[in-house]
Amino acid sequence: MLLAVGCIAILSISVGCGNGTYPVHGSIVYPDGTPAKELSGGAVELDSLEQDVSARGSIDDQGKFVISTFEAEDGALPGKHRVLIVPRQATGDERVSKVIESKFQRYETSGLELEVTAGTNTPTFTVERAK
Repeated sequence: MLLAVGCIAILSISVGCGNGTYPVHGSIVYPDGTPAKELSGGAVELDSLEQDVSARGSIDDQGKFVISTFEAEDGALPGKHRVLIVPRQATGDERVSKVIESKFQRYETSGLELEVTAGTNTPTFTVERAK
């Protein structure tokens, strides 16, 4: 019995997170390679093309993000995903200027995709500044 429990524990560790996700830690940059720091407070959203599930990660002040699906920072399910970027939203009377081209805010027009594979995934998404 103890051997069976030990084997199950080892198997679940080797598969990745217990919920079938794999770590996704990425960054968003502009075409010249500089971090998209102005997106701080916004989010990256993934929409699986193979399963009915989405994932999301907040963008920090360096243009970096960590994806969560079922639990905080647990990653994303394996397979192909459409990607969109959500800039920080205004709160109250605050005004937020347009940071990136609006095409990146829709799955259908962003042109951004990610294939999540076993192991740690470290995508870099390139976005265009708003004109």
